Amino acid sequence: MSITNYATNMPYKCPKCSYSRSWSLRRNKRKCKKCRCEFSPRIYFTESIRSTEKEWKDCIRVFLRERTISRVSSSTSIGHCRVERMLSYLRECMSKEIPNKFKGPVELDETYIGGQRKNKKLHIRRFKAKRGHGTDKIPIVGLFDRSSKKIYVEIIPKLDIDRIFEITKDLVAPKSSIYTDGYKMYRGFPRHGYFHEFVDHDDGEYVRGSIHTNNIEGFWGILKRKLGCIGGIRRKHMSLFIAEIVWKFNHRNEPLDVQESKLLQLLKS
Repeated sequence: MSITNYATNMPYKCPKCSYSRSWSLRRNKRKCKKCRCEFSPRIYFTESIRSTEKEWKDCIRVFLRERTISRVSSSTSIGHCRVERMLSYLRECMSKEIPNKFKGPVELDETYIGGQRKNKKLHIRRFKAKRGHGTDKIPIVGLFDRSSKKIYVEIIPKLDIDRIFEITKDLVAPKSSIYTDGYKMYRGFPRHGYFHEFVDHDDGEYVRGSIHTNNIEGFWGILKRKLGCIGGIRRKHMSLFIAEIVWKFNHRNEPLDVQESKLLQLLKS
């Protein structure tokens, strides 16, 4: 029979395997009947990380001020390894927040993320690198909505126009205006019910009235500078760091206390 936590009317769960049956030990501890892990039957804010609500609030407060893991650990008196898990969990929550439908006009563009060539290994630097389309860097696609001033970014392992059309249909309202550069794969947007205009960068055209992609390209500069300051990011973790930068950009006009409460609400959901 599982032991009930009367503060929340829910059974105690093992923090390692989430099994709900355990027995009591000395010094107010319990032992899981499945994995034999000893744990303290405290009430934690999330099941996966053994941190209280106050520790999460302190961690979020420092995290939103662009601090490193070591700085968060020293400011909150939480262990370095646990802070690392907490920040990774926060980035996962940030990645799950999808903005509302974009009403347009929407700027769409792609860019490529990767380390500088001078920092790569010698056997890689010996070969001439390709730039733009055809490079071995990570391709990402972004959409900037001029009406809401928000952005959506997604990593695409292989630059596929069909996936870009799917993202656009899910995120952009029908019959909206979409502005891109002169890349030919974007010419199919009118067939999907959108008004499409483009500026041809190859011919030196960057602005034609209200038709341009300067906002999304400005965000690419912000993204690459912030990723460059972090440095040494593995490809499998790249999406989490991009989600953090996108979330902070979308909430940039809100006070920090409002951002803290929204991020805390994401943890609860």
